Amino acid sequence: MSLAKCPFRGGTVHLVSDRDFPRGVRYGIVHEQPCPLLPTLWAAYEVESDTLARCWNQRYGVANRLRALGEDDLADRLA
Repeated sequence: MSLAKCPFRGGTVHLVSDRDFPRGVRYGIVHEQPCPLLPTLWAAYEVESDTLARCWNQRYGVANRLRALGEDDLADRLA
């Protein structure tokens, strides 16, 4: 599954899972290179990986598109 790049650093992010969590599997998004503005984001229990990826792409994909159009202020407010 393809994820939008980090809207602040432009870095690559990856979907990860924590299967040893006591309440079951949980999914997160981690940066390839650490980003101080957005640490690893973990979804709530029972949120599937496709839901987390879709939410990430909707929010940060739009922010990245706005930044590409020169709307940095609006992109920062959205992100």
